[in-house]
Amino acid sequence: MRKPLGKPSPAMVVACLALFVASTGTGIAARHYLITSTKQIKPSVITKLKGNIGPRGYQGEKGAAGANGATGATGATGAAGKNGATSVITRTVLGAASTGFSLATATCAAGEVATGGGVTYNIISGSVDVSVVASYPQTNASGVPNAWFASIENYDAGSAQANVYVICASP
Repeated sequence: MRKPLGKPSPAMVVACLALFVASTGTGIAARHYLITSTKQIKPSVITKLKGNIGPRGYQGEKGAAGANGATGATGATGAAGKNGATSVITRTVLGAASTGFSLATATCAAGEVATGGGVTYNIISGSVDVSVVASYPQTNASGVPNAWFASIENYDAGSAQANVYVICASP
């Protein structure tokens, strides 16, 4: 059984009254004294608020342009840069047909640099549900990218095969 609420204390009554007056007072002030247009402001006050315009260059305005200086001496010619790629070729390799993982590494020929790569898959048999597990470049001993490794995983009963490709460029 619940105990009935007693009478509020005088302190509680004063606190509630103060809260009510404070919340309604700001609402009344906002409704009566809110300026929503310059028409509500006396024109002489607006003139005083604007003030005088500052010197040229103030508030983002550009000043007058100065005279152009003399042209400097021509610098020395730099060394010739290396030639870019003259040949771009895509090389592919197939991974083993599998009901699980199929992986392979597609490699560029000697003197070529790997610029990209990826993997697709071939359905060998049945129903497949394939995800790419890994796909990234590989580098030679000098740190130059020269191959692309990729792996797929088949989650269904059918058989799938990774088709890994690398995009190779040579000068």
